[in-house]
Amino acid sequence: MAETAVHTPGAVALVSPLSASLGFSEAIGEIAATAAQREREQRLPYEEIATLKALGFGALRLSADDGGHGSTLSGLFEVARDLAAADSNIAHAFRNHLWQVEAALLRRDHPFHPHVLDLARRRKTVGLSFADSDATAAGARSSRVLSRLEWDERRQVYVGSGDKVYATGNLYNDAFVGLAIESRANATVQYVLERSAGVAAEDDWQGFGQRLTGSGTARFRDVVVQPAHVYAPDPPKTPEAAPWGFTFHQVYLTNCIAGIVRRVVLDAVEVLRARKRNFYHGEAAQPADEPALQALLGRIRAYAACIEASAQRAVQALERAQAGVGTSEEYARTLEATLAASEAKVVIDDLAPQVASWLIDLGSGSAVSSVAALDRHWRNIKVIASHNPRLYKERLLGQNLLSGQLPPTGAFF
Repeated sequence: MAETAVHTPGAVALVSPLSASLGFSEAIGEIAATAAQREREQRLPYEEIATLKALGFGALRLSADDGGHGSTLSGLFEVARDLAAADSNIAHAFRNHLWQVEAALLRRDHPFHPHVLDLARRRKTVGLSFADSDATAAGARSSRVLSRLEWDERRQVYVGSGDKVYATGNLYNDAFVGLAIESRANATVQYVLERSAGVAAEDDWQGFGQRLTGSGTARFRDVVVQPAHVYAPDPPKTPEAAPWGFTFHQVYLTNCIAGIVRRVVLDAVEVLRARKRNFYHGEAAQPADEPALQALLGRIRAYAACIEASAQRAVQALERAQAGVGTSEEYARTLEATLAASEAKVVIDDLAPQVASWLIDLGSGSAVSSVAALDRHWRNIKVIASHNPRLYKERLLGQNLLSGQLPPTGAFF
């Protein structure tokens, strides 16, 4: 339903000038045009993701000399927000890969990271093959998927097995990274495993939203890892380094929600234009001329603009933090970014579902048809927001003001 063209001065556009300049406009427009159909048919977006890979979406942050687009971090989030407006499932499916690339760019001094960057340069995407599937608490670090890499003396390779639950994007990924115990030294190692025999992913994700992200179970059975692709773990951080290393994850999810809200605005315009019948107690013959409906459309637009601005504020704080890595400013900037990410999430998680609900109010009975699948916006927002409940962030923000309480340091906050 959404269109890329700008019809009137100041109108909201699906695709930003940046995405257009980088060559993503056509692909994002086609993804947007077919999103509702994919939702109705539950068709996984293999082709769409393959197109984005070929265009270098997964290599946005690599320099032009290294086969990428040379995008800034803010630019990455801007293009990702455009993609989320087109189809939040697809934007979400790239999150783990984009984080691995970002982490590699921050720490090029370890051979594990150039390997990840080389995969991105070759238009491949990287997923995760470690998780805490048997943990008693969400995010508790109690296990690894490939718990051991057993050395096969005859073949001179490592072999491992395991399952990863909530393997977002792994249906579409070409390689997987993780941690395991190396059998000969009985020590923790990092590894990169490229897709091959023994790697399978199931589309068994049962969420009521984000149904096409490939967030099911990934299974690894006697997978082979080449010894050249097994690395010593990253050295420990220095005492001066900031412990909040995973703010990217939360900002990316919040950015996806901001993209969905932009799509709500675009769909709201089309819903009101297409609506032919007004209620008998309305003030205008045509719904598009109805003052109450015009006001509601204006409210949707205004809230959406504030949501995008809040998301962008968190992106800018994250960009400042990453520019400060390795400097005396790292700790302060990273703390600022984590708090800004929490502030954005609290506000956006609260307002975005309301904006999606207003879309149905605007269209009334004309908006509830399953053909348009407009309900997906609310469902997708709620599922993305559920990854890290805002209640804990609200409390942390209050504690921080009262006593200087610092945020937790794990990836799941």
